[in-house]
Amino acid sequence: MPLGASHDLLRPPSPDSPLGKAFLARFGLARREPDAAFLEAVARAFGNIPFENLTKIIKYHAEGSADAAMRAPAEVFGDHVRIGSGGTCFSLTALFLFLLRSYGFQAEPVLADRRYGFDTHCAALVTLGGRVHLIDPGYLLFTPVPVGGCDVQRIATPFNEIVLTPREGGTLDLATKQQGSETYRLTFKLPGADATEFMRAWRESFAWDMMRYPVLTRVRDGTQRYLQRTHYQERGRLHVERRAVRLDGLADTIAAEFGIAREVAARALDITARREKLDD
Repeated sequence: MPLGASHDLLRPPSPDSPLGKAFLARFGLARREPDAAFLEAVARAFGNIPFENLTKIIKYHAEGSADAAMRAPAEVFGDHVRIGSGGTCFSLTALFLFLLRSYGFQAEPVLADRRYGFDTHCAALVTLGGRVHLIDPGYLLFTPVPVGGCDVQRIATPFNEIVLTPREGGTLDLATKQQGSETYRLTFKLPGADATEFMRAWRESFAWDMMRYPVLTRVRDGTQRYLQRTHYQERGRLHVERRAVRLDGLADTIAAEFGIAREVAARALDITARREKLDD
């Protein structure tokens, strides 16, 4: 992919794009007016697509450059249908924005800082009724939440509570709360990012530490499933189950718990094993 061409990954789609229609058909949704109810329905359906860095690791290894390894929305969705994969927050957000825009929503990316780095997370801002709302599939925030006010907002999920706290300077902290314990996660930088900022952050993400080991998360059966290296966690509202996964069973666990084709997991694990010992 030529430098600069990667901006096409955020180019607004035409109305009623084939990809938008394919997504609705895949998840049994009917096209409706771009209102809050339809937005939430699309976001919840989108939650069936897992967060995973396996495909990112594989493509970057094959292509050798960040620009060439960026996966376009059609590729991300096509791979999900074919092999059950998803993407990391940047490729997933690019797909989510494409879908929302094809359905008539005004949607833009927003970047966030985490403790370990600037611009290390992203989500979508959607304008409804003249007010900007946050949707973050990465943190499983599927209900549109209005932002830009001064009040702390608490949103219940099946396994935790999301707490959004406005700060000075147009930032918004996101924390998660479970069993009485609240943990800061990240800070969104409102009013959002333009295409150049988003693509720069996406490009830089290929140099992150997480490219050296598997990271996956998804919601299934009302629980959040998470894997990093060989450490697996399943979280419900009232319980957390943790276990170590044997390295020789890791590809099977990924296939069983995250629905991703075993051969994809095995290929990514083979690449990461050349760089780092996973089962420390």
